[in-house]
Amino acid sequence: MRTEIDEAGRVGTDESCSNVGAVESGVEGCAGPAATRAACLAAGVVVACCRRPSPGFVREGCQARPRWRIPMKRAIVLLAACALSVAAAVPALAQKTGPKIFISVDMEGIWGVVHGDQVSSTSPEYGPARRWMAEDVNAVVTGLLEGGAGQIVVNDSHGSMRNIVADQLNPKASLISGSPKPLSMMQGIDETFDAVIFVGYHARAGTQAAILDHTISSATIRSIRVNGQEMPELGLNAGIAGYYKVPVIMLTGDTETCRQAKALLGESLVTAAVKEASGRVAARMFPAEEARQGLRAAAFDAVKKIKSFTPFRPASPYAIDVEFHNSGQAELPLMLPGVKRTGARSVSITAADYIEGFKLLRAIIALAGVS
Repeated sequence: MRTEIDEAGRVGTDESCSNVGAVESGVEGCAGPAATRAACLAAGVVVACCRRPSPGFVREGCQARPRWRIPMKRAIVLLAACALSVAAAVPALAQKTGPKIFISVDMEGIWGVVHGDQVSSTSPEYGPARRWMAEDVNAVVTGLLEGGAGQIVVNDSHGSMRNIVADQLNPKASLISGSPKPLSMMQGIDETFDAVIFVGYHARAGTQAAILDHTISSATIRSIRVNGQEMPELGLNAGIAGYYKVPVIMLTGDTETCRQAKALLGESLVTAAVKEASGRVAARMFPAEEARQGLRAAAFDAVKKIKSFTPFRPASPYAIDVEFHNSGQAELPLMLPGVKRTGARSVSITAADYIEGFKLLRAIIALAGVS
């Protein structure tokens, strides 16, 4: 008959372990129901657990422990190994993340668009143009991802800024939708981005043979100049990117807009034209497949040489001159601090900070619109 000990540490002699009784081992301290395993072991008496461990537990001497519990020394070794693995993976992960890209997408320069009806939410022609808009953006996003880009943020920048149908956008890009937004077409940009891309942009107001040419508001603005240089929307927005030291690396639109962008931002700017205008509301579309492939290839090329671009940063202080279509539009803006009238239909402001100057410009245009 072997000597047994139950889970409470009491010694017994019943082989079935159905009862734990006294054990007469003949050894002092290892006898009777009060005998302990420690005393028996110290006396040289071999004891064994008499009960099976519960499901999910394993026997360890005369104690039961959970199967998942890892001994302390082994746990320390495993944790150290995991820490080393994570540390080794961090540089690779950072490298895999790739450049962070901000995309501002307008609508007039999108493939297929030639007329104001197509970019107006109240028109039956608006629906197809929304789809074309998403297709142009997705072609650019695909090229960026193929070129190694990481996070991509798309800011819907036309009209109500609710043009892109969210579930039509490449799911690897995030979407900024709706208005008003403090930075309008550049909402969301900051110094964490590596590059900016303009998709579907148009030429400045007064440009010959350019689809739907205008500058911010076709109803009120004749021209906007910064430090004496006439600016299209792409120039004003490039200045916002430059404020955060982020370069514009690519633009898409009609051929004239691409030419205008290179003249302002530099010949190294990557451009992809999707149509050639013959007037303000007429153009020859490039074949759809060819145009989208061109967008994709241009985006791939731009992100591959991202280090070669420099931010567009006009010199401070910023003298901003605004010319309206009529004299009445210059009246209400004069209610704003710092706005001076420079002509029958023009006003000017001076700002030390580009962003503050831009916000004041937006307020001027808003007031001019209600005159």
